[in-house]
Amino acid sequence: MTARPDGETTYTPLELWKMTRLPRDLIYTAVQCGDLIAYNAGRGDRPRYFVRWADFVTWRESLRVVGK
Repeated sequence: MTARPDGETTYTPLELWKMTRLPRDLIYTAVQCGDLIAYNAGRGDRPRYFVRWADFVTWRESLRVVGK
């Protein structure tokens, strides 16, 4: 059984992609345009993004589509 992350655990966009299988470009684009809140721990022109699990779940829920 795999442990579920708590809301404060942080992941890179690549880790989120591997965990959820959402399109990788969708995750990176959401971070870069500000739709998905992330921390930039990189320097200069080499960003290194980290996303809190709780922020990711909130963003993912915003993608939900309700059928007719």
